[in-house]
Amino acid sequence: MWKTVKVIVEGKEAKLNALFDSGSRFTVMGYTTLRDRFGEVSIKLLPKPIEAVLINGQKVKIYGFVDSMIIIEEYDYIIADRIYISKDIVKEVVVQGRIVRLPDLIIGAPTMETWGIELSLEKGDIIVRGSFIL
Repeated sequence: MWKTVKVIVEGKEAKLNALFDSGSRFTVMGYTTLRDRFGEVSIKLLPKPIEAVLINGQKVKIYGFVDSMIIIEEYDYIIADRIYISKDIVKEVVVQGRIVRLPDLIIGAPTMETWGIELSLEKGDIIVRGSFIL
């Protein structure tokens, strides 16, 4: 499910197109998106980069993370979570000769489970069951 969310990193805010992806094992953003939307922020490096595979089969290296607040304004809902960073995630891909824009942020299953967010295929939307309301 796609949603526009407000993300705050080190006091800097940006609206991002987010994909809530129950198949993803982590919440991740591309390095380019991080720099374009938030400027210079501190990335905490992992002791060793981790290789991961996105749902489309793309292999990426996760080398660090930022701590963030993710606000789903439509529901007045706030999440405090870690966003992993990869330099391998691109903004666009070509699919059958067509340019397709990828999400700015992929919100993975652990984040959704921790914060009480579910996907409703019937409604084509998310359901917020948590208790951290603005």
